[in-house]
Amino acid sequence: MTEMHVRMPPAGPPGHHDEDERCVGWFEGLGRDSVYVFLQFPLTLASFVAMVTGLALSAGLIVLVVGLPVLVIVLGLARVFATLQREVVTIRGHQRIEPGLYRRPEGTSAWRRWLLAVRTPQPWLDALHGVVSFPLGVATFVVATTMWAVVLNGFTFWFWQGFVDFGPPEENTTLPELLNWDIPEAVLYLLMGLVGLALLRPVIQLCAAMHEGLARLLLDNSRVRELEERVRQLDTARSAAAQAEVASLRRLERDLHDGPQQRLVRLGMDLAVAERRLESSPESAREAIAEARRQAAETLEELRALSRGIAPPILADRGLEPALTAMAARSPVPTEVDVRLGSDSPLDEPVETAAYFVASEALANVAKHAQATRVIMSVRRDGEELVVEVEDDGAGGATVLPGHGLSGLADRVEALGGRLDVSSPAGGPTRLVARIPCAS
Repeated sequence: MTEMHVRMPPAGPPGHHDEDERCVGWFEGLGRDSVYVFLQFPLTLASFVAMVTGLALSAGLIVLVVGLPVLVIVLGLARVFATLQREVVTIRGHQRIEPGLYRRPEGTSAWRRWLLAVRTPQPWLDALHGVVSFPLGVATFVVATTMWAVVLNGFTFWFWQGFVDFGPPEENTTLPELLNWDIPEAVLYLLMGLVGLALLRPVIQLCAAMHEGLARLLLDNSRVRELEERVRQLDTARSAAAQAEVASLRRLERDLHDGPQQRLVRLGMDLAVAERRLESSPESAREAIAEARRQAAETLEELRALSRGIAPPILADRGLEPALTAMAARSPVPTEVDVRLGSDSPLDEPVETAAYFVASEALANVAKHAQATRVIMSVRRDGEELVVEVEDDGAGGATVLPGHGLSGLADRVEALGGRLDVSSPAGGPTRLVARIPCAS
């Protein structure tokens, strides 16, 4: 016997479920915004009374010793009301307002802590919100109450009018009579209720949006927090770049002392020996001169190696593209160069220098460690960034270790607000990408 499963179509016409969801969402949004608006009236009233009374009291007592602590208490109350305002915005289903920037009291002196509290800007913004939000709270409360009264009265007047004694008809003037409209009073109120219902949601939503906008204007410091975090990152990057620069100078000084300086001393000694033996022993003098020539050649090679950390004159004279082309021509590994800087404004000198050193260090690492047979170097503008990319077909395994060349490059790039990414799995390929901001 075969068992059959039949899936029945949903009841109702197509789109009925979506209409139900929209209807529920309409009433839910109206309810949330109404609660938020009506809650603003007691909150703003309490904050207004506390702020005006407290600020007036502290201003009157400012000439006395107690004036400052009273002001600190008032600003503390302002922070409490501001915290409530940041929380109640979630009633609308919106994200909680980020707290402001409050300085943490430092030191043991009470006067020091009080002065710091008074000098912090955010508590004053909290107090300002507590004062200026009250007129808005009164206005929106009146508007919201009126709108709800019109709607509820319009839809229920037909029911409760029979239970209310309006007095003798000759002593009462109904609204239709006042307007000289020949329609039943219940019908007129029903029409008013329908119009009010159509306007209820947008009006209440506007009232709630004004309260939330004012709160976010004075109480939200998320943008300031982002800027402070950015400043901290830049300070850290600048400190790292300065330390890397100091370490590079010390390493250069040490390398010059241990390498070329010692060879130049040896060169001077060999020449002195050759000068003394030139007449008495020409053959010995010839050997000393040959040794001096070898020392000079080795010194030149060492100086060329050390100069890799110093920007060449061609970079300042002719620009980044010719400097990279000349660098690739000197590389022992065949290097393909693709530079696309476009016709935009010229690059700043720090950006060009950082890009040059990224490419130089990458090619040096390829020649020393990668065992590669081919290198592709690409430099291009990508929006407001200069992208330097160096990829080789070597053995891979490159890592950014503190104190090594790639670490110094990362610090140099980060000091300019950029970043350095290295991808080098075992077996290769190795791909180094530096992104340096270059917006003018």
